[in-house]
Amino acid sequence: MNKLNENELKPKNDIIFKNIFSKVGNEDMLKELLEEIIKIKIEEIEVQKEVELSKMKKEEKYGKLDLRVIINKNIIVIIEMQLNDTCNMEKRAMYYAGKIIASSLRTKETYDKIKDIYVISILNYEMTRLKKYCTDTVTVENEYRNYEMIKGIKYFFIELPKFRKQIQVPETKLEQWLAFIDYEDREMIKMAVEKNELVKKAQKDYEYLTGDEATRRLQELREKAILDENSAYATGVKRGEERGRMEGEARGEERGKAIGRIEEKIEIAMAMLKNNVKREIIQKYTGLNDEELDKICMQKV
Repeated sequence: MNKLNENELKPKNDIIFKNIFSKVGNEDMLKELLEEIIKIKIEEIEVQKEVELSKMKKEEKYGKLDLRVIINKNIIVIIEMQLNDTCNMEKRAMYYAGKIIASSLRTKETYDKIKDIYVISILNYEMTRLKKYCTDTVTVENEYRNYEMIKGIKYFFIELPKFRKQIQVPETKLEQWLAFIDYEDREMIKMAVEKNELVKKAQKDYEYLTGDEATRRLQELREKAILDENSAYATGVKRGEERGRMEGEARGEERGKAIGRIEEKIEIAMAMLKNNVKREIIQKYTGLNDEELDKICMQKV
């Protein structure tokens, strides 16, 4: 494998990916990629929101960027790039689907107006124990596994490390697009560009974007923000643990002292009872109430 520079921005970077595939005029590229993944003929495609780097808010510079598309007017597709394993991809995919479903139905609309939801997660790590690198999942009945229960939601997981291990020559359109998106093997990229005119077009956009200073600066800001956030979290956890330990020790010490004082009062009361000291005098000197003194009397008996 002829690997590229590890620090180089690649199309699987969410900023680069969204700029290429949401760009006006690049609908043919997105259409071909989606048709290869979801295996549906796309007659109409609409990108819901085109990213504009210059208009992104500060807090968005390190937020996750997903690409949302409506195909054939009745299916919403969410594409998310995930470079690092956060151990919660299944939950994230469910969250995305649920969020889109909740927001797509307007007040007084009936449930039949809900569009189908497809969530595509392109992962730079291995998530499943399956051999295949592209997983198409559906919800089925537990006993009759061939019976699809809920047809409105589908999840697609593409695991790029498995793709690298299994594919040396990108023959299919999907393989050509994944070679470009992954951007780890120079020879694979070259073959994909030579075999597919749309990948060649995407490569030109990629070269322009990675040479654009604004894009690089935005990525630097996002990476710095993520590092700062992780550092702040780690520091907060450490300080919280230290504060908790100190407070716990203080509470333990105080509780120990309180128990010691109670035990001391009980010993004094027991000694006074043995010497037939009147109850009111015992209570005066120990501060014990009637109920507490009665318990001590029971112990004495």
